[in-house]
Amino acid sequence: MKNTAQVDITLDVICVWSYLAFTRYRRAAARFRAEGGHIDLTIRSWQVEPGAVGGESKLQQSLARFGERGVARVDALAAAEGIPLNFAEAVTADTAHAHHLIAMAAAQGLAEPMTARLFQAHFVDGAAVGDLDVLRGLAAETGVRWDPAVAVRWARDVTAVPVFRFNRKPALNGGALSEEALYGQLALTSAERQENVGGEG
Repeated sequence: MKNTAQVDITLDVICVWSYLAFTRYRRAAARFRAEGGHIDLTIRSWQVEPGAVGGESKLQQSLARFGERGVARVDALAAAEGIPLNFAEAVTADTAHAHHLIAMAAAQGLAEPMTARLFQAHFVDGAAVGDLDVLRGLAAETGVRWDPAVAVRWARDVTAVPVFRFNRKPALNGGALSEEALYGQLALTSAERQENVGGEG
Protein backbone atom coordinates (compact mmCIF):
# COMPACT_ATOMS: atom_id res chain seq x y z
CA MET A 1 0.00 0.00 0.00
CA LYS A 2 1.30 3.45 -0.92
CA ASN A 3 1.63 6.14 1.77
CA THR A 4 2.47 3.47 4.35
CA ALA A 5 4.99 3.81 7.16
CA GLN A 6 6.55 0.67 8.62
CA VAL A 7 7.18 1.03 12.38
CA ASP A 8 8.58 -1.33 15.02
CA ILE A 9 8.32 -0.30 18.68
CA THR A 10 9.98 -2.23 21.49
CA LEU A 11 8.58 -1.42 24.93
CA ASP A 12 7.41 -2.61 28.32
CA VAL A 13 4.09 -1.57 29.84
CA ILE A 14 5.58 -0.87 33.28
CA CYS A 15 8.27 1.44 31.82
CA VAL A 16 7.26 5.08 32.22
CA TRP A 17 9.62 6.16 29.42
CA SER A 18 7.86 3.69 27.12
CA TYR A 19 4.52 5.19 28.14
CA LEU A 20 5.66 8.74 27.41
CA ALA A 21 7.13 7.76 24.05
CA PHE A 22 4.10 5.68 23.06
CA THR A 23 1.80 8.59 23.92
CA ARG A 24 3.80 10.91 21.68
CA TYR A 25 3.82 8.26 18.95
CA ARG A 26 0.04 7.88 19.06
CA ARG A 27 -0.47 11.62 18.59
CA ALA A 28 1.98 11.66 15.68
CA ALA A 29 0.29 8.57 14.21
CA ALA A 30 -3.15 10.19 14.49
CA ARG A 31 -1.90 13.19 12.49
CA PHE A 32 -0.31 10.93 9.87
CA ARG A 33 -3.46 8.84 9.50
CA ALA A 34 -5.66 11.94 9.30
CA GLU A 35 -3.67 12.92 6.23
CA GLY A 36 -4.39 9.58 4.59
CA GLY A 37 -1.39 7.64 5.84
CA HIS A 38 -1.35 4.02 6.89
CA ILE A 39 0.96 2.49 9.51
CA ASP A 40 2.26 -1.07 9.48
CA LEU A 41 2.96 -1.34 13.22
CA THR A 42 4.80 -4.09 15.07
CA ILE A 43 5.02 -4.08 18.87
CA ARG A 44 8.01 -6.03 20.15
CA SER A 45 8.14 -7.05 23.79
CA TRP A 46 10.92 -6.60 26.32
CA GLN A 47 10.79 -6.80 30.11
CA VAL A 48 12.34 -4.20 32.37
CA GLU A 49 11.95 -6.54 35.35
CA PRO A 50 11.44 -10.16 34.27
CA GLY A 51 10.13 -12.23 37.12
CA ALA A 52 9.34 -9.16 39.22
CA VAL A 53 7.40 -9.58 42.45
CA GLY A 54 3.97 -8.13 41.77
CA GLY A 55 1.77 -6.01 43.98
CA GLU A 56 4.43 -3.80 45.56
CA SER A 57 4.17 -0.01 45.63
CA LYS A 58 5.42 1.59 42.42
CA LEU A 59 5.85 4.85 44.30
CA GLN A 60 8.13 3.34 46.92
CA GLN A 61 10.10 1.51 44.23
CA SER A 62 10.52 4.73 42.22
CA LEU A 63 11.52 6.79 45.26
CA ALA A 64 14.15 4.20 46.17
CA ARG A 65 15.57 4.23 42.65
CA PHE A 66 15.24 7.85 41.56
CA GLY A 67 14.58 9.88 44.71
CA GLU A 68 11.94 12.57 45.18
CA ARG A 69 13.43 14.83 42.52
CA GLY A 70 13.44 12.03 39.97
CA VAL A 71 9.81 11.13 40.67
CA ALA A 72 8.81 14.81 40.50
CA ARG A 73 10.57 15.13 37.14
CA VAL A 74 8.72 12.13 35.74
CA ASP A 75 5.42 13.53 37.05
CA ALA A 76 6.12 16.83 35.29
CA LEU A 77 7.04 15.14 32.01
CA ALA A 78 3.89 13.04 32.14
CA ALA A 79 1.72 16.07 32.92
CA ALA A 80 3.17 17.82 29.86
CA GLU A 81 2.02 14.85 27.78
CA GLY A 82 -1.45 14.92 29.35
CA ILE A 83 -0.88 11.73 31.36
CA PRO A 84 -2.23 11.75 34.93
CA LEU A 85 0.35 9.41 36.47
CA ASN A 86 -0.86 7.74 39.65
CA PHE A 87 2.28 6.41 41.31
CA ALA A 88 0.48 6.29 44.65
CA GLU A 89 -1.83 3.52 43.37
CA ALA A 90 0.40 1.82 40.78
CA VAL A 91 1.84 -1.57 41.71
CA THR A 92 4.79 -3.56 40.39
CA ALA A 93 4.19 -6.49 38.05
CA ASP A 94 5.84 -9.21 36.03
CA THR A 95 4.68 -8.23 32.54
CA ALA A 96 5.10 -11.59 30.80
CA HIS A 97 1.32 -12.17 30.63
CA ALA A 98 0.70 -8.56 29.57
CA HIS A 99 3.07 -9.02 26.64
CA HIS A 100 1.24 -12.21 25.73
CA LEU A 101 -1.96 -10.15 25.63
CA ILE A 102 -0.30 -7.62 23.31
CA ALA A 103 0.66 -10.52 21.02
CA MET A 104 -2.95 -11.76 21.03
CA ALA A 105 -4.15 -8.25 20.20
CA ALA A 106 -1.60 -7.91 17.40
CA ALA A 107 -2.92 -11.09 15.78
CA GLN A 108 -6.34 -9.40 15.73
CA GLY A 109 -5.15 -5.98 14.51
CA LEU A 110 -5.55 -4.38 17.95
CA ALA A 111 -1.99 -4.11 19.25
CA GLU A 112 -1.99 -0.32 19.44
CA PRO A 113 -5.20 0.18 21.47
CA MET A 114 -4.39 -2.81 23.67
CA THR A 115 -0.93 -1.47 24.48
CA ALA A 116 -2.37 1.95 25.25
CA ARG A 117 -4.95 0.38 27.58
CA LEU A 118 -2.28 -1.60 29.42
CA PHE A 119 -0.22 1.54 30.00
CA GLN A 120 -3.28 3.32 31.36
CA ALA A 121 -4.22 0.35 33.52
CA HIS A 122 -0.78 0.25 35.15
CA PHE A 123 0.13 3.92 35.47
CA VAL A 124 -3.27 5.59 35.87
CA ASP A 125 -5.77 3.01 37.15
CA GLY A 126 -3.43 1.19 39.53
CA ALA A 127 -4.43 -2.18 38.05
CA ALA A 128 -2.29 -5.28 38.55
CA VAL A 129 -1.22 -5.92 34.96
CA GLY A 130 0.48 -9.16 35.97
CA ASP A 131 -2.82 -10.68 37.07
CA LEU A 132 -4.50 -12.91 34.49
CA ASP A 133 -8.03 -12.04 35.63
CA VAL A 134 -7.25 -8.33 35.28
CA LEU A 135 -5.76 -8.91 31.83
CA ARG A 136 -8.77 -10.92 30.67
CA GLY A 137 -10.98 -8.03 31.72
CA LEU A 138 -8.83 -5.52 29.84
CA ALA A 139 -8.85 -7.78 26.78
CA ALA A 140 -12.64 -7.98 26.80
CA GLU A 141 -12.91 -4.22 27.27
CA THR A 142 -10.65 -3.60 24.26
CA GLY A 143 -12.34 -6.20 22.08
CA VAL A 144 -9.48 -8.70 22.07
CA ARG A 145 -10.36 -12.38 21.98
CA TRP A 146 -8.25 -14.37 24.46
CA ASP A 147 -6.09 -16.81 22.50
CA PRO A 148 -3.22 -18.38 24.48
CA ALA A 149 -1.87 -20.14 21.38
CA VAL A 150 -0.41 -16.87 20.05
CA ALA A 151 3.35 -16.47 20.56
CA VAL A 152 5.01 -13.35 21.96
CA ARG A 153 7.44 -11.38 19.76
CA TRP A 154 10.29 -10.94 22.24
CA ALA A 155 13.06 -8.50 21.35
CA ARG A 156 16.49 -10.07 21.84
CA ASP A 157 18.58 -7.26 20.38
CA VAL A 158 17.97 -4.40 22.83
CA THR A 159 19.15 -3.62 26.34
CA ALA A 160 16.66 -0.88 27.23
CA VAL A 161 13.34 0.53 26.07
CA PRO A 162 11.64 2.31 24.36
CA VAL A 163 13.21 1.63 20.96
CA PHE A 164 11.75 2.69 17.60
CA ARG A 165 12.66 1.42 14.16
CA PHE A 166 11.27 3.00 10.99
CA ASN A 167 11.38 1.06 7.72
CA ARG A 168 13.74 -1.43 9.43
CA LYS A 169 16.47 1.18 9.73
CA PRO A 170 18.82 1.32 12.75
CA ALA A 171 17.15 1.64 16.13
CA LEU A 172 16.32 5.04 17.63
CA ASN A 173 16.00 5.91 21.31
CA GLY A 174 12.26 6.46 21.64
CA GLY A 175 12.61 8.45 24.83
CA ALA A 176 14.53 11.15 22.95
CA LEU A 177 12.00 11.54 20.12
CA SER A 178 9.47 14.37 20.27
CA GLU A 179 6.03 14.16 18.69
CA GLU A 180 7.30 16.26 15.78
CA ALA A 181 10.31 13.99 15.30
CA LEU A 182 8.07 10.92 15.32
CA TYR A 183 5.71 12.49 12.80
CA GLY A 184 8.69 13.39 10.61
CA GLN A 185 9.93 9.80 10.74
CA LEU A 186 6.50 8.49 9.74
CA ALA A 187 6.34 10.88 6.77
CA LEU A 188 9.91 10.05 5.71
CA THR A 189 9.35 6.31 5.97
CA SER A 190 6.18 6.61 3.91
CA ALA A 191 7.98 8.64 1.23
CA GLU A 192 10.82 6.11 1.05
CA ARG A 193 8.39 3.22 0.65
CA GLN A 194 6.55 5.05 -2.14
CA GLU A 195 9.85 5.65 -3.94
CA ASN A 196 10.69 1.95 -3.63
CA VAL A 197 7.30 0.95 -5.01
CA GLY A 198 7.70 3.39 -7.89
CA GLY A 199 11.19 2.12 -8.63
CA GLU A 200 9.96 -1.46 -8.93
CA GLY A 201 8.04 -0.63 -12.06
